[in-house]
Amino acid sequence: MTKYLLLDIDDTIAPSMYRGSDAIEIETWGRGHLAIPKYIVEWIKLFSKKENQSIWWCTDRSNETTQIEKQLPLKVEGKLMFTKPPKGFWKKQAAIIRFAEEHPKDTVICADNDCDLMNSDKLPDNLHLVIPTGAIKALSKEDLIEIDHLK
Repeated sequence: MTKYLLLDIDDTIAPSMYRGSDAIEIETWGRGHLAIPKYIVEWIKLFSKKENQSIWWCTDRSNETTQIEKQLPLKVEGKLMFTKPPKGFWKKQAAIIRFAEEHPKDTVICADNDCDLMNSDKLPDNLHLVIPTGAIKALSKEDLIEIDHLK
C-alpha cells in the first residue's frame, strides 16, 4: 500500500510573500516571490524518501514545481493535470477524485488550502483532505503530523 500526497504550493507549502527568518527562497526567474518555511522543506524531504510514499504536485504552477524539485532537491513522482470543470466546481476536483479512484487500495492525501471548495456528495473512502491551519497561511507542524498518521 502506498501513501500518495497531492501537494499544492500557494498558501499550502509556500505562504504568500513569506519572508520569515527560516524562509528557503525558491528562484522563480522573475515570476514573483516564493519561499517555503524550513520546517516544511525538511518534512517534505523526509516524506519523499520514505518507502511506499509518493508526492504528486497538485498545482497550476508548473515552472515553480520544477524549480522546487531542482533546488531542494525533492523526489516528486508526477503532477495532476486539470481539465476545465463544469460551472460551480473547483478546477482541481475531478483530477483529485480520479487519482483516488485509480488508487483504491492506497491512501491519497490532498494538502491544499482550497480543499474546502470540493463539491461532492461522496468522496472516495481513501481520499483525505488536509487544509492548512498554520498561522502563516501554510501547513502547520500539526498538519504535517496529521499527514504522517493518516493511513
